[in-house]
Amino acid sequence: MKRTILLLIIAVYFFVNCTSKTWRFVIVNKSDEEVVAFHNSTSFLKDSMDLVHPDKWSRRDYSDFLRRSIPPNSSKRMEYWEDFLQEWPNDTLFIGLFNRVDLDTMTLFEFKTKYPIKHEFKVILQDMINCDWTLVYPPDEL
Repeated sequence: MKRTILLLIIAVYFFVNCTSKTWRFVIVNKSDEEVVAFHNSTSFLKDSMDLVHPDKWSRRDYSDFLRRSIPPNSSKRMEYWEDFLQEWPNDTLFIGLFNRVDLDTMTLFEFKTKYPIKHEFKVILQDMINCDWTLVYPPDEL
């Protein structure tokens, strides 16, 4: 009985602590294509295709990939990304957006040759605070 009560207390403690954080980092996809977002401490424009193309991933990583996709004209909270921003060197986060159809249909060779990145955001902590932790794709400047 004591063991059951102790396990129940531990379970409630972990449930409260794990679900209490409100994830603020949001990417809004205003395009008509499903996009996939990736983050990195360096630019995706400088040869990071191995981080992106599904042929380089394990089955577990591919399921993570599916959680990063943002349907057309919708938004998604990117859990933990604000934590990454605060941990990366120089508190800079590079966020690359790719059309999911390109990732699903291009071979690794085609992907390396054409490298179909749609947009890259380069943000620092203050940028995200200024935009209330929300990035909009495509940005107004495009």
